[in-house]
Formats: sequence, C-alpha cells, structure tokens
Amino acid sequence: MVGNEGLARSAVTTVNQDAPVIPPDVEFEARWTAWVARGRVHERLVRRQFVVRGAVLATAVAIAYAFLRV
Repeated sequence: MVGNEGLARSAVTTVNQDAPVIPPDVEFEARWTAWVARGRVHERLVRRQFVVRGAVLATAVAIAYAFLRV
C-alpha cells in the first residue's frame, strides 16, 4: 500500500508573492485597436454578404415556386 506521508509534510509558504509589475505597452494598445477595427470591418462585410445572399436566395425560391405552382 502507498502512503501519503510525503504529501502531508510539504511546507506551505504564507509569503505574499506578487507578480512583477509590467509597464503598459503602448505598441500593444495600438495593435489591439487595429485588430478590433479589422474585426469590425470584417463583421460588417460578412453581415452584408449574408443579407445580400439571403435576399437573392429568397427571390430565387419565390420565382421557382411561381413556376412550379402552375
């Protein structure tokens, strides 16, 4: 049988070890702003394509239905 004595005796530190302070990266903020702007442009283009293709599909279905109904 394997015991857990080795785990129970491990030392626990109570010293507060804060992460090192990293200065703000101005270049990162510029890159992030550009990334967000590109994402918004892409989203607008995709939404526009979705609406246009949906309208074309709905028109095609309506025309097909009109011809097949006769």
